[in-house]
Amino acid sequence: MSVAYKYYNNEADAAAIVNSAFLKIFDNLDKYNFSTPLEIWMRRITINHIIDEFRKNKKYSETFTDVKEQHIIEVSHLNEFENNIEDEVVLSILKQLPNATKNVFCLYAIDGFSHKEITKLLHISYETSKWHVKQARKKLRELLTKHQSLIG
Repeated sequence: MSVAYKYYNNEADAAAIVNSAFLKIFDNLDKYNFSTPLEIWMRRITINHIIDEFRKNKKYSETFTDVKEQHIIEVSHLNEFENNIEDEVVLSILKQLPNATKNVFCLYAIDGFSHKEITKLLHISYETSKWHVKQARKKLRELLTKHQSLIG
C-alpha cells in the first residue's frame, strides 16, 4: 500500500492497484528468484503494474506536457529540513502535486529510476522527465516551508 499511496490520491484507487498487483505477484510466484528479497521483488512488480496502468489510462498521457524549450536546472541536494520531515507529512504533501509531476518525482527520487528509464517507461521525453522532477522539488519546498510555518 505504501507504494500505491505515492502514486494515487485516494485509498480506493490505491487499494485497487494493490489488489491487481497482488494477482500479478501470485500468478508469477513460480518466477521468483529466492536470491532477491521478496519485498523488493513484490515492490518492483507493483511499480511496474502502476506504470502499466498509467500507460493504459488515456487521460494519463494527456497530463504530460512536452517541455523541450524549457530551461532545466537540476537540483541535486535536499536541504536538512527536507531530510528530516516525517513520511506521513511527505505523503500528504506529495498528494498536492499534479499527478504527472508526482508520478515522475516518485519514480525518480523515491523509487530510484533514472530519467532515461522514466522516459522509456512513461513514453515522455528526457527533458519532460527532468522538468517534472524540478517542478516537484520546487513545489515541495514551498509546501514544506508552509507546513513548517504552520507547526511552529
